[in-house]
Amino acid sequence: MPSVPEYKRPGSVKLPQAPEGSKPVTKPANSVTPAQPTSAPATGGACMTAEEKKLLDLINNYRRSKGLPTLNATRSMVHVAQTHAKDLAENRPASGSCNMHSWSAKGKWSACCYTSDHKKAACMWKKPAELSAYKGNGFEISAGSSGGSIDAATALRVWQGSSGHNAVIINGGMWKKPWNAFGVGIYRGYAVGWFGHEADSAGAAAVCK
Repeated sequence: MPSVPEYKRPGSVKLPQAPEGSKPVTKPANSVTPAQPTSAPATGGACMTAEEKKLLDLINNYRRSKGLPTLNATRSMVHVAQTHAKDLAENRPASGSCNMHSWSAKGKWSACCYTSDHKKAACMWKKPAELSAYKGNGFEISAGSSGGSIDAATALRVWQGSSGHNAVIINGGMWKKPWNAFGVGIYRGYAVGWFGHEADSAGAAAVCK
């Protein structure tokens, strides 16, 4: 882990993976389903900033060094990543026992406090479907803190220093299945990466002009 004091809380290390061919969470009979967006926002205009493109390139250079294929940034996943990075910075849902996979109640998505026991795993898995046309599950890695700023190189160093996050990036451990959708978002003190196994029908994300 690089010696960067302000980045003390990388997101949870062991991300749960949804079993293939099954629904990720069985809802108790007396549970209440949070309100869902009535329609997915358009993601056709999603584009990456120069720093986000740098993070994509750094991740792909790292994957190449491991003999892995590069990842293509896709519009839906870039939209989800940028939306969450902004939510983390502006609305600060990551506090107390709620880690950086948490979402605030201040947007058109289902809010949740994501804790280390992964009881709210579906809150992560379903965010791409809530926010975009992407219908597959999504998996996130995150780094940062409120206040200050984070750059692409620091974000990758934080993730490389965490065995759980590193495994997601390089398809290690439980993450052997290839990634076919990917997005990055950087906003103020937060950087996030979103991964999906299914192809993204919204297509490739470009760099903002």
